[in-house]
Amino acid sequence: MRPAVVLALGAALALPASAMSIDGPGVINFPNAPIVPRQDQSARGYLSPAISTLHKPSFCWELSVFTRSQPLFAYLRRAGTGRIVATIDTRDNHVPTMPWPGSGSYSGCAFILRADERAFLRRPGLYYLDVRTQTARHAAVAHPRGPHL
Repeated sequence: MRPAVVLALGAALALPASAMSIDGPGVINFPNAPIVPRQDQSARGYLSPAISTLHKPSFCWELSVFTRSQPLFAYLRRAGTGRIVATIDTRDNHVPTMPWPGSGSYSGCAFILRADERAFLRRPGLYYLDVRTQTARHAAVAHPRGPHL
């Protein structure tokens, strides 16, 4: 009995770090990625990306952003080509609209192609999040990173 427990414990400790980042069945979390300024020098924040592999592949996010003007969209793009993989709508949905307080938090999921899911899992650095605000087309950017699966 003891050798089996020791063997199971050894196998669990020998798992690669990428396997340890699995947060429930079919959800793979990646480390927080800082949001760095591009055209809006006051922009900052973080992105917590995840990939859901259940049923339809999805890119999920928690996004906390501080910008000079209201963010309109955030786009997950493929590096090199700039192709939009997923769109995050961050426009104000209040009626009447509220003044921008300078920061906001957003979360959700968007379906992505299976090929993008596999590529993101293998090399998250091939993708970046591009934040668009009312005054800057490329206000800020975040580069996901993490273990290569």
